Amino acid sequence: MRLRFAHAAEVAHWDELVEAAPGGGEVWQSAEYAEAKTFQNYSARYVVGEPGDGFPATLVLEKRVPVLGRFWYVPAGPAGRETADVLAHAQALGELAKRHGAFMLKVEPRLLRSDAAKAAFTGAGFQPTFRILPNASTILLDISGEEAEVMGRFSSSTRTKIRKADKIGFTVERVEATEENCRTMYALLSETGDEKFQLRPYAYYKKFWQTFAATGRGQLVLGSTESGVVCGMFGIVLGNTSCYKDGASSKAGLPNGAMNRMQWELLLWAREHGATVHDLCGAPPSEQIDDTEHALYGVGQYKLRFNKEVTDYVGTFDLPLKGAAYALWTRLGDRLARRLSLAKRKDPYY
Repeated sequence: MRLRFAHAAEVAHWDELVEAAPGGGEVWQSAEYAEAKTFQNYSARYVVGEPGDGFPATLVLEKRVPVLGRFWYVPAGPAGRETADVLAHAQALGELAKRHGAFMLKVEPRLLRSDAAKAAFTGAGFQPTFRILPNASTILLDISGEEAEVMGRFSSSTRTKIRKADKIGFTVERVEATEENCRTMYALLSETGDEKFQLRPYAYYKKFWQTFAATGRGQLVLGSTESGVVCGMFGIVLGNTSCYKDGASSKAGLPNGAMNRMQWELLLWAREHGATVHDLCGAPPSEQIDDTEHALYGVGQYKLRFNKEVTDYVGTFDLPLKGAAYALWTRLGDRLARRLSLAKRKDPYY
């Protein structure tokens, strides 16, 4: 495949190119995501193929690592219709990355998990590694059809809670990602986390929310009672897929069914923007979905009320391009990168 970096005119219409990829595009392949990741010192590399090659427009995030050089990361990609296509696209990216001096290529193919798919990648020299995006296992909702059809796919208790939230005076509002509203949302996230998980710094979330909101591909939703704002959600959309990116709530004063009603509002917004699939963005793997000891157990149980089926992807893989540099990265570099990020930016994710 004859890969090259996109011309300025192509970059200007990047999201449209991504939407034309197999599967209708990934929000994590968007220009907005590339911009948001500049907070973590990633540089965007927009890669395309020549006409007739069948290579989908692919966002690559590049980061420089002291001593080792650069690595390339393909969030939620590369795209392809079959395992063989995705593997071929990943190998072509590996060749391009090597020509440009990268010591490693990291990919997150959106292929369903199977022994055959995993064997195809490992057989080609790719090494299984830790995930980056949170939806290695997730729950997908079919939001196509009429509103009644969509709601009819939820559990009966979820439908009841959505309707009840409206009746008891719970208010849901789509709001702009202003400084004040972003601060409110982050405060809710901090309360929800409460030492259960590490948050990125406020500046990262603000940049993410405002970057997507500015182009109409992101929406902040706040939920209130008479006492004030008690919960918030942020959703993103590209092509036919939307994603539940962030959700948070107050520990006190949250009405029964409030978070179900909030998710419904995100679905309505996503449908208005052309989405037919809604990714609830993260759940325990299917074999651990009912494991009470799993860190995402509570989150998973909430999401199961919208759809009982868990989608497991094949995983994340590294393709070593420079043996010595990659070996040092796996032994020491990755851990140091996380520590430095936490020390310099108060961000646990590099």
